[in-house]
Amino acid sequence: MNILALEPFYGGSHRAFLDGWAAHSRHDWTVLGLSPHHWKWRMRHGAITLAEQVAQAVADSATWDCLLCSDMLDLACFRGLAPDAVARLPAVAYFHENQLTYPVREERERDHHFAFTNLTTALAADAVWFNSAFHRDAFLTALPDWLRRMPDHAPLSAVEQVRAKSAVRPLGIAPFPPRPARATGPLPILWAARWEHDKGPHNLLTAIDLLAERGTDFRLGVCRTNAVGLG
Repeated sequence: MNILALEPFYGGSHRAFLDGWAAHSRHDWTVLGLSPHHWKWRMRHGAITLAEQVAQAVADSATWDCLLCSDMLDLACFRGLAPDAVARLPAVAYFHENQLTYPVREERERDHHFAFTNLTTALAADAVWFNSAFHRDAFLTALPDWLRRMPDHAPLSAVEQVRAKSAVRPLGIAPFPPRPARATGPLPILWAARWEHDKGPHNLLTAIDLLAERGTDFRLGVCRTNAVGLG
């Protein structure tokens, strides 16, 4: 099977997911991705830019059997702009996150246009895969109340349409090499996430305070990362 994968934000966990799957798959993959910067702009223009790239590939005789995209793609727009042979392909939308329930410091910061793009992408897909049951349930639970706040013509029936084609497909994880026995000494603690509110760094600080109060000997390592959040 020839799979076309489209990723407007081809970096970080999104790239690791696609590259890992393609590397361990028995199928043939074509991955078209855009650089992982300016996530809002990627969600705006990604469908146009990737449709142009796909059109060029089709002109060069490329063919595929199915389409996979992430929640960062406006799939409805892409299907309207892509060549017919690609627009008609069975399409799966993989939701790493969504812009309706993604943590924000203040609710007024949320851009509801991107949440609506997530909804239309889910509606345009033949199947919608979520990386966890928690993520799926949070999105589908939040949708009805959010749609009821719209001025009129709230597409409440869309919720059940999305639910009916939703499934949980956890991210694959490459096998870890055998771990040597831990040497005696201080307890090693590593923080490898972005230092931003949605990752909960306050929980780390609370845990460190508790360990210190108990007199636990530990060593803390903090990895610097330039990854850009999607919220």
